[in-house]
Amino acid sequence: MRAAVLLPILFAGCAQDYDISAEKEGQAGTDDTSTPMDPVGDDEDEDPDEEDPDDSDDGTTVPDGDDPVAVCSVTPNPVEPPFETATWIGEDSYDPLGHTITDYIWTLNARPSGATSVMPTGNAPNRSGFEAELAGQYLGQLIVVTDDGRRSEPCQATLESIPAEDLWIEMYWSVANDDMDLHLLAPGGSRDSSSDCYFANCTSGLSWGASGTADDPRLDLDDIPGQGPENINISAPQNGVYSVYVHDYSYSTPDYYGANQVTVNIYINGSMAWTKTKAISNEDTFTGFASIDWATGTVSDL
Repeated sequence: MRAAVLLPILFAGCAQDYDISAEKEGQAGTDDTSTPMDPVGDDEDEDPDEEDPDDSDDGTTVPDGDDPVAVCSVTPNPVEPPFETATWIGEDSYDPLGHTITDYIWTLNARPSGATSVMPTGNAPNRSGFEAELAGQYLGQLIVVTDDGRRSEPCQATLESIPAEDLWIEMYWSVANDDMDLHLLAPGGSRDSSSDCYFANCTSGLSWGASGTADDPRLDLDDIPGQGPENINISAPQNGVYSVYVHDYSYSTPDYYGANQVTVNIYINGSMAWTKTKAISNEDTFTGFASIDWATGTVSDL
């Protein structure tokens, strides 16, 4: 039986350089390779009484009379998922009347679909240790409040999360307690073997080709009880056809027997090249998602 352990999150060429094919499979498939974002409305700092005035996303806000001014940014930007963390910066905010800023209300307003990242908590002007586990954009917002109760207009900053590896594959699903496992097969590889990168053998990497070289795969994230994400990457793949499968793993969780919507995104040289969502409802089954011909840069449905 698989131990129910969630590994810690240790988380550019252009997609136009590749011949990408991703046809829709009814309602469950998509060929839109833009990175979807989800609004986030459950952060601890969020103020339910806050109105939604015109926002600015250039790191400053336009003061209204004598209101305080929120000044925000994020660094470093971009970051590399899932390892590199960022800090949201609000320390340059100020009050034209000279009052003390007592509250720095940071919220995460949007993140890539499937991401579970949250804004670090606290009341400090800067929030460090933010983990952008999935590739895409993260939208942070800052409102400051003075000691006499005056509030600033919102200030927004966008963090870009861009994979450093040439091949980056990520997966997430819609229903928790239904353990899904991401598998990447080497060219000519077979499932559940040393030529298959998955949770049982790839969390510390595998040797494909010469040991310790840039064509070795690694599974960075393995989520058991939740909804993902999981990811596998290769810094510099060798030529050949790689295969991506999802295993609906049984017995590690209570399991879910309905149709679970599973999404796989494939990034090549830092840009999303292919995405697909499929409904998986049968326990202990393998579902093919994509084949990647690295020599030609072609991603095709399985």
